Amino acid sequence: MEMGASKLRKGIIPENIRKKQQSDHLDDCHQAEIYKIDGPTLYSQAEEDEEVVSDTKEFPPQKNRGGWQGLIVGIGIGVVAGVVSMQLVFRPGKNTETNTTSTQTITDAVETNLTPTMSVTVANVELATVESTLDATGSVVAFDLLPVLPQANGLQIQQVLVEEGERVTVSQVMAILDDSVLKSQINQAKSKVESASSEVQQRKAAYTKTKVGVEQAIAAREQAEADREQIKAAIAQAKAGKDEAIAGWKQTKASRDDAIAGLKEKQASRNDAVAALKQAQAGRNDALASVAQTEAKLAEAKANEEQAMRDFERYQTLKTEGVISSQELETRSTAVKTAREGVRVAEANIDSAKAKVDIADANVSSAKAKIEIADANVSSAKAKVDIASSNVSSAEARVESAKANISSAMAQLRSAEAKVNSAKANVSSAQAEVESALSNIDSAIANVSSDEARVEEKQTQLAQTLVKAPADGIVAERIARVGDVTSSSKMLFSIIKDNQLELQLEVPETQLPQVKIGTKVQISSDADSRIKMSGIVREIAPLVDKKTREATVKIDLPNSNLLRPGMFLRATITTETNQGLKIPAKAVLPQADGKSIVYVLQNNNQVKAIPVEVGEILSKNSDLANAKIEIKAGLNLGDSVIISGAGYLKDGDIVRIIEQN
Repeated sequence: MEMGASKLRKGIIPENIRKKQQSDHLDDCHQAEIYKIDGPTLYSQAEEDEEVVSDTKEFPPQKNRGGWQGLIVGIGIGVVAGVVSMQLVFRPGKNTETNTTSTQTITDAVETNLTPTMSVTVANVELATVESTLDATGSVVAFDLLPVLPQANGLQIQQVLVEEGERVTVSQVMAILDDSVLKSQINQAKSKVESASSEVQQRKAAYTKTKVGVEQAIAAREQAEADREQIKAAIAQAKAGKDEAIAGWKQTKASRDDAIAGLKEKQASRNDAVAALKQAQAGRNDALASVAQTEAKLAEAKANEEQAMRDFERYQTLKTEGVISSQELETRSTAVKTAREGVRVAEANIDSAKAKVDIADANVSSAKAKIEIADANVSSAKAKVDIASSNVSSAEARVESAKANISSAMAQLRSAEAKVNSAKANVSSAQAEVESALSNIDSAIANVSSDEARVEEKQTQLAQTLVKAPADGIVAERIARVGDVTSSSKMLFSIIKDNQLELQLEVPETQLPQVKIGTKVQISSDADSRIKMSGIVREIAPLVDKKTREATVKIDLPNSNLLRPGMFLRATITTETNQGLKIPAKAVLPQADGKSIVYVLQNNNQVKAIPVEVGEILSKNSDLANAKIEIKAGLNLGDSVIISGAGYLKDGDIVRIIEQN
């Protein structure tokens, strides 16, 4: 992982800043070696610099003041000496005196060193927001890559309407499948619907015919019932003749009937008691069976509990060894709780079943007591019936003659009843035919519905021959080709949903604590200088790769036509923000011992070399010539530092301040 793109080791200036400073020093050198003319005074800036260096012990002269500078200074001195000699030879005595005076003035100026050595620019020490950063690299991937699969299998692709890189909208048609077979199947299904509908009409006609037969059978039954009523009227007349003869018989018979009714009532009560006893015994047997069943369930529940505990203990051991996940252990724990609850419910069911057995025993005892009471009542009623029957026997003898009179009438009634029953049977048969006809109609209607459903199914499959985009996005892959046959497991396209991309960075585990979710990230590309954008840390992977000891950090990226999945990008993550001091990077001068100094402007335009500790380069772009650098120690807010010309100054030099363009 690259870490040095925006980091500075303590007290060392980056190579690109050092090269820029050396370039500036070359420009300053030419300026320093121009001879200044102030009235009649001439002096060499280079000579004065050399004199000051000899008096300065704290800071050594700069390395770039080498042999080439001495050669230029020598040539300059030779030129000046030649000019002065020419003036002494060709001018009269007055001029000679003047030149002598000028030469003396140059000597005095060099000795006093009160004239500024060179022109410089300055800048004030400013407050700065210093961001600690972490550099990482990674690849661009799709935030949500949607596969587009065909809904219809075994169909040939006829058209592909989109290409890779094209933008699609939700439900946009991306490909068209061959629909000729489906259209043929739809036509066949529609033909079956028409045939089934015709069958429904035929069965409805048959139903109408059978319904007429029912009406005819009902009419015959009503006629037979009318004949029976006439015969019953004749019987009533015959019975009226015997009513007077059997008046006494009726009285005695009524008494016997009352006794018999009382007997039947008592017998019915006894039967009810017997039935109640059987029901109570059946309830007791059911309760006993329920107890046995619940005991078996309790044994099964306890066995399940023991098995669940053994599984849970085994999974605890596997979890300790790291073989399974916590979720699988939690599942086994839930199984143990469920088994225990099953044991508790089974025990409660046993108690309930035993309570039911006790209630059933009480019901059996009560039923037996009622039977004993009913037996006593039946015996008393039978005695009453015997007395009444004796009284009736004498009366029946008188009635026999009357019964003979009505016997012929009863024979006629039975014949009429037979006719009525036959008519009823005919009605039932006709109604059965009607029900059968209705069933046939329902079956035919069901066939129609089934065929119509098949038509709808084929029409749905026909609609699925249009492969549509599931969401808005960009086509990442186009796998579909004209002539291919579709399969539900074979992807046709993939779509980057909403064209949303993310950058996945690989960050060492030692630096992972510095990264926070929501932190801003500056993103760039080595391959494309146009890619300069900001992102936000959205997610930090919970796992660290065992081999690389790195974790994946996911960065949300803004929408941009410059980004493509698979791109390699660089990212600078802001890990900390503090307040500090900053100055132009050109003002910092690296030294041979690895430290750095800055020339600070003092009173009377005199400069002083101050050792400083440098930090981060605060430039947000590649313009290192105008970059600012963090100062961790050595300067105070508001100090004025030398920028241009700093490379050729010495501690204590007097300078002339000029404004920067």
